[in-house]
Amino acid sequence: MATTLQLPVQLSFTISVNLETGTFHDLQRDMRRESRRALLHALEGLMEQIEQALLGAPVLCPRCEQPMRSRGRSPRRLVTVFGSIDIHRRRYSCRTCQTVRRPLDEWIRLLNGTEYTTAVREQALYLAADLPYERAAEVLRHVGGIGMSGRQIQHLLEEEAAHIEAALTDPAGTRASHDEPDPTLGRRFRRGGRHVDSPGAQRVSQLRRLKTSGLWDQYWAQRFEQERAVALPLEQAR
Repeated sequence: MATTLQLPVQLSFTISVNLETGTFHDLQRDMRRESRRALLHALEGLMEQIEQALLGAPVLCPRCEQPMRSRGRSPRRLVTVFGSIDIHRRRYSCRTCQTVRRPLDEWIRLLNGTEYTTAVREQALYLAADLPYERAAEVLRHVGGIGMSGRQIQHLLEEEAAHIEAALTDPAGTRASHDEPDPTLGRRFRRGGRHVDSPGAQRVSQLRRLKTSGLWDQYWAQRFEQERAVALPLEQAR
């Protein structure tokens, strides 16, 4: 039976304004910075409330169907669209079969060992389709307040490449048109000492085609559901 929680979110912060030297530009910049911090703090509080609700019923072993024993808390870092948070989620283990469960992880359904949420990966790769990795990281940090290096964005694309290629392949197994690398990538990759036909350039070319195909939103919704389907069994098998 589905359970719906009504979780109130209150945002409050203080802005200092110098009427003599301050400007409207300063006010907007400061409000954006402080509101981002307030949203991040609120998200941390919501995670605590959600975990409390999840632990309202006994945590049962998925194999033995017996109540599990609490083993304290373990930390995990998540990079969200509001910034990075560290959560300390409860860990349970089965006395009989040693299965481990972390109910909050099961609700979040982010693959173990992954810290970037699907929404963050989407934003980073959206920028990387048109900007060099370091420039994409700079924009992501300046506009979104998300700290990520260009190398990390490049690594995200390398991990995502197989899924993007599958999305650009029709049900008959034929790849979408324009399999050749985008010629406009020449300057970007030659500047880095690479060739437009390199695997990296081909990955960016595919990313651009996904962005302009009309499938972008559908793709990321499907990726989220795929991760949900994979993460829960993996977490309960640990």
